[in-house]
Amino acid sequence: MRFIHISDTHLGASGYSRKLSSSGYNQREEDICHSFQSAVDQIIALKPDFVLHSGDLFHTVRPTNRIINFAIRQILRIVSLQIPMVIISGNHDTPKQRAVGSVFSFFEVLSPDLHLVYRNQYEAVRLGNTIIHAIPHCLNQDDFAKEITKIEIVNHLKSFDRSQDQQFNILMLHGVVAGIPEFSMGELAEQEIPSSYLKMPFDYVALGHYHRFCEIDPRVYYAGSTERLSMGELGQEKGFVEVELKTIAEECPPSTVRRPPQNLIKFHKVPTREMVELFSIDARSLDQEQVLYEVENRILTRDISEKIVRLKIKNIPGHIYNSLDFRKIAELKSKAFHFDLKFEKIDEKGERQDTKTSIGKLNMEFDQFLSQIPVENLNKERLLELGLKYLSTQMSADGSPPTADD
Repeated sequence: MRFIHISDTHLGASGYSRKLSSSGYNQREEDICHSFQSAVDQIIALKPDFVLHSGDLFHTVRPTNRIINFAIRQILRIVSLQIPMVIISGNHDTPKQRAVGSVFSFFEVLSPDLHLVYRNQYEAVRLGNTIIHAIPHCLNQDDFAKEITKIEIVNHLKSFDRSQDQQFNILMLHGVVAGIPEFSMGELAEQEIPSSYLKMPFDYVALGHYHRFCEIDPRVYYAGSTERLSMGELGQEKGFVEVELKTIAEECPPSTVRRPPQNLIKFHKVPTREMVELFSIDARSLDQEQVLYEVENRILTRDISEKIVRLKIKNIPGHIYNSLDFRKIAELKSKAFHFDLKFEKIDEKGERQDTKTSIGKLNMEFDQFLSQIPVENLNKERLLELGLKYLSTQMSADGSPPTADD
């Protein structure tokens, strides 16, 4: 039996608001949709027995009509081929109040092969000889802890008795594995998954929330996200997981020692916009001309066209920073889709300052930050307007140079 484990598609996420596609939409939003569509293309070609999506199908509780329409069309491409699909809600697409309805309620009428688990409670979905134990992101940690205790593994054949039909048991969860802080995304309302439940005899555990594909245990995986949502994901491959579960009979001929079957795991990459990190510059002993030369050298020796690029300049004295030719720097980085140029300043005593300045993108950073806040009823457009006004005023007040984006 083969199935697909996909997660954290974050449809509707955007960034760098001034970057528009040829159709007039935010280009990062289009990138994220394109990666999901490419994943669906591959899934259809693979013809799995079913598909599991372990949370954060959408980036927000209230995606736009365009994004909802896109998601419906892509999901229908799968379920219209009689490929069942199970989707649990994640922390981004779960309302924070019980009275607020879920966008997933609109999807329930699409197909009997589409199973949506989002009502703050555990549900068992049977697909042939497989039981999917699905728990969505819950309103709070207490609710999540209560729901996870309801799991009951059915006819797992721990003794590997071939006289019975084998039942597969798969667990779906969205959250942070307890005791492993690096799996946290640093977001509000993250839910902690007790590691003891991952040791139960499930045939597979499909996790969502952490954006990098990785193995927690031989039968426990994060599928990762299908596109990069931040510079923190630089260098990570994005895609989905193909899993093959073998029966006892397939794995162990009658003459061999009986043992649990070994799952076959294959990671499939999807196309994403490339992120590049250039070698950092230590500017402690450089003058402004030398700093500019090093920046130019980093950029000209690497193809940055239409890529998201990051360059860090460390230990730059304040007077050198203030005398830099920012207009020239803006010209050098203009070919990139987005260029994240970060400065780490030092004071006259050579001590690092607490604040970091990101030249040429404060407005875009703030826009991206707001787009990732999963808070209901937040007037992000008004907050963005006020925030950019404040940033513009502050930059003028502290003597920082204007940027190409202002």
